[in-house]
Amino acid sequence: MPEGDTLHKVAARLQVMVGQAVTRFESVIPELALVGRTITAVEARGKNLLIWFDGTHALYTHLRMEGSWHLYQPHSPWRKPATAARAVIATESWLAVCFYAPTVEWLSAWEIEHHPVLSALGPDLLGPDESDQPLAEALQRLRADPRRPLGEAILDQRIVAGLGNVYKSELLFMERLDPFKPVGDYDDATLLRLLAAGRKWLRRNLVGAGPRKTRWDVGRANTWVYNRSGELCPRCNTPIAMRRQGTLGRTTYYCPRCQQAGAGAEPPRGRVLVRGPAR
Repeated sequence: MPEGDTLHKVAARLQVMVGQAVTRFESVIPELALVGRTITAVEARGKNLLIWFDGTHALYTHLRMEGSWHLYQPHSPWRKPATAARAVIATESWLAVCFYAPTVEWLSAWEIEHHPVLSALGPDLLGPDESDQPLAEALQRLRADPRRPLGEAILDQRIVAGLGNVYKSELLFMERLDPFKPVGDYDDATLLRLLAAGRKWLRRNLVGAGPRKTRWDVGRANTWVYNRSGELCPRCNTPIAMRRQGTLGRTTYYCPRCQQAGAGAEPPRGRVLVRGPAR
């Protein structure tokens, strides 16, 4: 699933269409006609994208696992099949196509304010407020359920918006925190440090093209532990482990030694550890 930095990059690319009138529009929403309306803003909120028209309504998309937005110049070939298009927005200068997104909705400003997903979002770590206030609010939301495992809690978009599975595993490894330990076992300073690190790495990955990185060693992998089960921990040479976590069975990659993870943790549902050959 695209994480917050991906959606903010998409919003930044689509900004070139702001101020332009729509010359062509197609979508999976029946009878929605937007030709002649003006694109007035493009906004990312965590993992959600809003394209505003005339300042009153927005096309809302959530990409989930397979969705993506592409920006083309007119008459350029598409990189995905037209049958996969969920929304097409054209102006005289640009063409934006949303492929495969399972969520495409047309919402008024009032509906956005009361939307069951959008209205419940926690503070966006890539939001315009760079003070400590968003971190303090996220901390307060974390504290609301002290028994919840930390690896599950920081994925909850109602607590903090923008972090996904990659950042979950990477941040907890970098901060040497056990994903399976309850939030209540950590003090405020530790949790604030984790949230600040999340904001730092999300912002760092807004710059430049290419894959997301949390590891910048020349010639090394882009990540420390994510998607690397069975490989040796770059710190201590212990095999990196993977465990399914939470009701959705999201993958958590971690070092059992560096993060002191696994002892006393809830047994995984369906599997214990997945280890592959070291490379």
